[in-house]
Amino acid sequence: MTNIYVGQSALRVSARTGTALADIAECEIRYEKPDGTRGQWAAFVSDAERGVVSYDLLGNELDLPGWWRFWVFVTFDDERSAFGDAVKIFVKEEGR
Repeated sequence: MTNIYVGQSALRVSARTGTALADIAECEIRYEKPDGTRGQWAAFVSDAERGVVSYDLLGNELDLPGWWRFWVFVTFDDERSAFGDAVKIFVKEEGR
């Protein structure tokens, strides 16, 4: 599936951080909606060796059509933190 739709729930959002993830206290996938609203989802490390962080959509998160921005935020056990680069993804309305 190459398209992402408003209200879609059969979707895992994943991002590769570029570094192995060990000793993680917390990780999030942060976002900015097309209207400028920002938020975050509590994510999980889905592949520590490859540095992949993921979040499984429940169905109500992608509530606006348009360009969304996503990036990763990680906090390590020693309280250091790191941000990932943002990527833009277009979310479509069903039937369009």
